[in-house]
Amino acid sequence: GRNCFRTVKNNRDYLRANQSASWLYLSRLSALKEYAFMKALHEKGFPTPTPVDVNRHCVLMSLAHGYQLNSIAELRHPGRVFDTLMQLICKLAGVGLIHCDFNEFNLLVDDEERVTMIDFPQMVSTSHINAQYYFDRDVECVRAFFARRFHFHPDAVPTLQQALAMAGDGSARAALDVE
Repeated sequence: GRNCFRTVKNNRDYLRANQSASWLYLSRLSALKEYAFMKALHEKGFPTPTPVDVNRHCVLMSLAHGYQLNSIAELRHPGRVFDTLMQLICKLAGVGLIHCDFNEFNLLVDDEERVTMIDFPQMVSTSHINAQYYFDRDVECVRAFFARRFHFHPDAVPTLQQALAMAGDGSARAALDVE
């Protein structure tokens, strides 16, 4: 509610500089943006819940199966899940987007270790002035979490330049395998 949107003007690109709006209006903009991104990503085959509709500040979507990554104590194949997450970050960059909040709270993993992404209103374009920072932060959030929780340390992580280059020739999968 209101508390969540007190600083949203500073953290998200919803309004132009020197523009103001109520928290309720900003909440509606957030829901509209989340629905639009979820719909576009779902149509492109990304693992998201199925978007159904949006009204006011609420998004209606299918049930998302799985558990938040932060609530999972152990994975059978942490390297494979990590690889899937890095591929998703790169695939997003390949369609011109950076999640900007790709972390253990916005990633669901089911019993078969399939991943579902959620929480899209903060996404930005790869041409955004801070794209490099946001991409690196998303990668580092996942890397640090896997090191801390699952004691998994990848040999390498992708850069935005690698993700954009791989998107051009379709070889993103080969460059990110960790097992």
